[in-house]
Amino acid sequence: MDRGEIKEDFDFLKENEDVLAVLIFGSKVKNQDHSQSDTDICIVAPDTDPWSILSKIYPKINIEKKNYDIKVFEELTLRLKNSIMQNHEVIWTRDNTELQDYLFRYKKLWNDQAKNWIKA
Repeated sequence: MDRGEIKEDFDFLKENEDVLAVLIFGSKVKNQDHSQSDTDICIVAPDTDPWSILSKIYPKINIEKKNYDIKVFEELTLRLKNSIMQNHEVIWTRDNTELQDYLFRYKKLWNDQAKNWIKA
Protein backbone atom coordinates (compact mmCIF):
# COMPACT_ATOMS: atom_id res chain seq x y z
CA MET A 1 0.00 0.00 0.00
CA ASP A 2 1.45 3.35 -0.95
CA ARG A 3 1.65 6.43 1.25
CA GLY A 4 -0.81 8.34 -0.94
CA GLU A 5 -3.53 5.76 -0.37
CA ILE A 6 -2.89 5.81 3.38
CA LYS A 7 -3.06 9.61 3.42
CA GLU A 8 -6.32 9.51 1.49
CA ASP A 9 -7.82 6.98 3.90
CA PHE A 10 -7.01 9.08 6.97
CA ASP A 11 -7.52 12.58 5.55
CA PHE A 12 -11.01 12.77 7.09
CA LEU A 13 -9.36 13.01 10.53
CA LYS A 14 -8.21 16.52 9.62
CA GLU A 15 -11.77 17.59 10.40
CA ASN A 16 -11.21 16.50 14.00
CA GLU A 17 -9.30 19.25 15.81
CA ASP A 18 -8.27 16.75 18.51
CA VAL A 19 -6.06 14.81 16.10
CA LEU A 20 -2.57 16.27 15.82
CA ALA A 21 -1.06 13.75 13.42
CA VAL A 22 -1.26 10.42 11.66
CA LEU A 23 1.99 8.44 11.53
CA ILE A 24 3.05 5.22 9.90
CA PHE A 25 5.53 3.01 11.74
CA GLY A 26 6.80 -0.54 11.87
CA SER A 27 8.00 -2.77 9.07
CA LYS A 28 6.79 -0.49 6.26
CA VAL A 29 8.96 2.37 7.52
CA LYS A 30 11.95 0.10 8.14
CA ASN A 31 11.61 -1.41 4.64
CA GLN A 32 11.23 -4.84 6.23
CA ASP A 33 7.69 -5.49 5.08
CA HIS A 34 6.64 -8.57 3.16
CA SER A 35 3.44 -9.85 1.60
CA GLN A 36 1.92 -10.69 5.00
CA SER A 37 2.85 -7.39 6.67
CA ASP A 38 0.15 -5.13 8.02
CA THR A 39 0.36 -1.35 7.92
CA ASP A 40 0.97 0.10 11.36
CA ILE A 41 -0.79 3.43 11.85
CA CYS A 42 -0.42 5.67 14.89
CA ILE A 43 -2.92 8.43 15.62
CA VAL A 44 -1.54 11.24 17.79
CA ALA A 45 -4.40 12.89 19.66
CA PRO A 46 -3.28 14.59 22.88
CA ASP A 47 -5.82 15.03 25.66
CA THR A 48 -8.48 13.04 23.81
CA ASP A 49 -10.29 9.85 24.68
CA PRO A 50 -8.74 7.23 22.37
CA TRP A 51 -12.05 5.47 21.83
CA SER A 52 -13.63 8.69 20.54
CA ILE A 53 -10.98 8.75 17.80
CA LEU A 54 -11.16 5.04 17.00
CA SER A 55 -14.95 5.13 16.88
CA LYS A 56 -14.68 7.64 14.03
CA ILE A 57 -12.17 5.52 12.13
CA TYR A 58 -13.82 2.09 12.19
CA PRO A 59 -17.01 3.08 10.33
CA LYS A 60 -15.05 4.89 7.60
CA ILE A 61 -12.19 2.49 6.90
CA ASN A 62 -12.36 -1.25 6.39
CA ILE A 63 -9.25 -1.91 8.47
CA GLU A 64 -9.30 -5.66 7.80
CA LYS A 65 -9.46 -5.23 4.04
CA LYS A 66 -6.79 -2.52 4.14
CA ASN A 67 -4.75 -4.57 6.63
CA TYR A 68 -4.26 -1.63 9.01
CA ASP A 69 -3.19 -2.01 12.62
CA ILE A 70 -4.27 1.26 14.22
CA LYS A 71 -2.90 2.50 17.53
CA VAL A 72 -3.53 5.70 19.47
CA PHE A 73 -0.18 7.07 20.67
CA GLU A 74 -1.43 8.12 24.08
CA GLU A 75 -2.51 4.55 24.94
CA LEU A 76 0.83 2.93 24.16
CA THR A 77 3.57 1.87 26.53
CA LEU A 78 6.57 4.14 26.79
CA ARG A 79 8.70 1.48 25.07
CA LEU A 80 6.40 1.38 22.03
CA LYS A 81 6.14 5.18 22.00
CA ASN A 82 9.93 5.34 21.88
CA SER A 83 10.05 2.84 19.04
CA ILE A 84 7.54 4.89 17.06
CA MET A 85 9.40 8.13 17.76
CA GLN A 86 12.61 6.59 16.40
CA ASN A 87 11.06 5.06 13.28
CA HIS A 88 8.04 6.77 11.80
CA GLU A 89 6.87 8.76 8.83
CA VAL A 90 4.34 11.53 9.07
CA ILE A 91 1.32 10.86 6.87
CA TRP A 92 -0.07 14.25 7.85
CA THR A 93 0.13 16.63 10.76
CA ARG A 94 -1.82 19.66 11.76
CA ASP A 95 1.36 21.39 12.99
CA ASN A 96 4.81 19.82 12.62
CA THR A 97 6.40 21.98 15.34
CA GLU A 98 3.66 21.08 17.80
CA LEU A 99 4.04 17.40 16.91
CA GLN A 100 7.81 17.49 17.44
CA ASP A 101 7.39 19.30 20.77
CA TYR A 102 4.80 16.77 21.88
CA LEU A 103 6.95 13.79 20.93
CA PHE A 104 10.00 15.40 22.57
CA ARG A 105 8.29 15.25 25.97
CA TYR A 106 8.03 11.48 25.67
CA LYS A 107 11.56 11.18 24.32
CA LYS A 108 12.82 13.07 27.37
CA LEU A 109 10.82 10.81 29.67
CA TRP A 110 12.28 7.76 27.92
CA ASN A 111 15.84 9.11 28.24
CA ASP A 112 15.34 9.96 31.91
CA GLN A 113 14.10 6.45 32.63
CA ALA A 114 16.95 4.92 30.64
CA LYS A 115 19.44 6.76 32.87
CA ASN A 116 17.77 5.20 35.91
CA TRP A 117 17.95 1.72 34.36
CA ILE A 118 21.69 2.14 33.80
CA LYS A 119 22.22 3.20 37.44
CA ALA A 120 20.24 0.26 38.81
